[in-house]
Amino acid sequence: MQIKTLIFLSLILTLGACTPLPLNKEEAIKLTDSFMNDLQKENYQNADSYFSSSFNNSEPLDEKIKKYNKLREVMGAMESFELLSAAEEYDKERGVNQIKIIYKVKCARVTARETFLVVKDEGDLKIVFQNIENL
Repeated sequence: MQIKTLIFLSLILTLGACTPLPLNKEEAIKLTDSFMNDLQKENYQNADSYFSSSFNNSEPLDEKIKKYNKLREVMGAMESFELLSAAEEYDKERGVNQIKIIYKVKCARVTARETFLVVKDEGDLKIVFQNIENL
């Protein structure tokens, strides 16, 4: 009987260790709001601090700055942004919880939808994906 109990407890601990922890949605929104405020102010120098290490490795800061300057040139200056939704979801491929945050962004020339995926990276919430599309 004790062996069955021990096996059962070991199984529960193993499953519990593999279960991704929930993320703090309010903190994720604060992160993306802060990033959006920096974009609106054209303060691109801190962009790396918002993104995961893997994202930063794939796109260095100077490339991000060029991209944001080009977007501003094409879309016009960001006038306002509005949070449309924020929802936690589970990414089966990577086995992690993520928060999908969507904004409506009004620029001088166009209105766009900006989508972010936020995950826990090295102990902190960080952006791992950003997409901008015309509405």
